[in-house]
Amino acid sequence: MSLIAARTSQVASRVVARRMSTAPKMHKAKDEWAEFIKGRPPLDHLDEHKCFHPPFNAAVVGGGIITAWLIGYGSMAFGFYHQQTKQGFWK
Repeated sequence: MSLIAARTSQVASRVVARRMSTAPKMHKAKDEWAEFIKGRPPLDHLDEHKCFHPPFNAAVVGGGIITAWLIGYGSMAFGFYHQQTKQGFWK
């Protein structure tokens, strides 16, 4: 047996020994799941969205969307204008 083959088999046996533990598997979450479910609030109080509940004021929502859009595009337009004037392309 060559030195490389011997070393390869040693490394392979160590890797397998590390992966295969002899200790029993402890699945604690599976055993305690029923008690975890009991602690939850009733189903009528579970919401996907805890912050936003309709009805929404259309004017406020529309104003917020338009404001965010204007701030976003306004900052990009100002940055573009500033670079063009700073670098001397626009005078």
